[in-house]
Amino acid sequence: MKQFSFALAILVSFIGSAQDYNKWSVGFNLGGHDGLSKTNHTTRVSQFTHYELNARRMFNNRVGLKFDAGFDHFNFKDGHPATNALRFSIQPTINLTDILHMNDYSSRWGMMLHFGGGYAAMWNKTLATGPKLLFKAGDGSVDEILQGIIGLTPQFKVNERLSINGDISFMGNIRQSRGFDFEATPIQGGGFSGYYASATIGFSYYIGKAKTHADWTYTPRLNQADLDRIANLEKQAAEAVTKLGDDDNDGVINAVDQEVNTQAGNIVDVTGKTIEPTPAPDLMKIDTDGDGFVDGKDECPTVKGTQNGCPEDNSPEKDAKALIDYGIYDIMFVLGSYYLNPTYNGILDKVVAYMAANPNQKIAISGHADITGGDAVNNKLSEARVNIVVDYLVKKGADKSRLAISYKGKKETKYAGNTLEIDAANRRVQFSIVR
Repeated sequence: MKQFSFALAILVSFIGSAQDYNKWSVGFNLGGHDGLSKTNHTTRVSQFTHYELNARRMFNNRVGLKFDAGFDHFNFKDGHPATNALRFSIQPTINLTDILHMNDYSSRWGMMLHFGGGYAAMWNKTLATGPKLLFKAGDGSVDEILQGIIGLTPQFKVNERLSINGDISFMGNIRQSRGFDFEATPIQGGGFSGYYASATIGFSYYIGKAKTHADWTYTPRLNQADLDRIANLEKQAAEAVTKLGDDDNDGVINAVDQEVNTQAGNIVDVTGKTIEPTPAPDLMKIDTDGDGFVDGKDECPTVKGTQNGCPEDNSPEKDAKALIDYGIYDIMFVLGSYYLNPTYNGILDKVVAYMAANPNQKIAISGHADITGGDAVNNKLSEARVNIVVDYLVKKGADKSRLAISYKGKKETKYAGNTLEIDAANRRVQFSIVR
């Protein structure tokens, strides 16, 4: 009893569900029949001798009822007088298209299962003048029958109003008392006493104001809570894609970029803000090497010397000039930072190349800071600046054992004073040849 109640509840839920689709259709099929039993004469299968008119109402997109009227003309090959049959039936219909999820593969192919029963009657043209004796109980020239039917109907949707179909059905007759040719031995007893099969082609026309019909309406495999969760995850994924993007192509993702419209080519820090370049010093006011020649007139502005600012041979100043001639200069840093600006990569690559070309020489690398701030901060800054330069050189192939590393904080500034230009020149990593 509980199982019956559960099945009934499911059926009621099917029937009661309200959907925005059409439910009515009318159809027509024609074809042939075969497999008659009992009969002494065989029929012409190739002829269109089976006709069917139907109306169908779907309660939802899975269950419906078909009202059917069919006519068979059993035309025998050997010329035996033909037999006519008429039936009226009611058949529950199951939409296998949705149940089997056929929409996973195609939106146009479908399948219906129908089964049921009704009233049928047969008469032979030589024994009856016509169907006027139909619906009259009792033996005679008209054989009145209860008929059971089961069939399978593949469908192809042409458009939202029309589908074409094929149908294969099996009919079993209950209490059929005459053979199909009205000549075979009379059938005795109850139960299924005769049967035949039909194969037809036809169409269904969909009636209603909605856009589509129940035959082609699909039930989501997930419940609404699952669909809502998926939609929320898709939204989060879209937001993550936006945050992880880099709209201004500055190398910093949108989620942390504090300058969202950086101009192309600008150097930025880790927050995406443009790093302003250090202003160029006035070479006519600065004497970088302190030899009495201002940089604008010093032929060797970074090393001391008395010959137009250049050193004599075999001196530390000469070594310094050798590095400059090779293209090796100080690496500069912005205030309070040890960020290695990629514009200095070319200089560091030349350091690696110089070491490879002079395998017996060591290079001293010292880190420096300006005089702003205390010793503890500046010592850490100068150490960090040296380390990031050394890391780059080692990654590029330099032998770390040939590097003499030191950090001076603000103890060995290159220039005295604390103007913007002087402070900028003091924030550096400096190279020299070890003798």
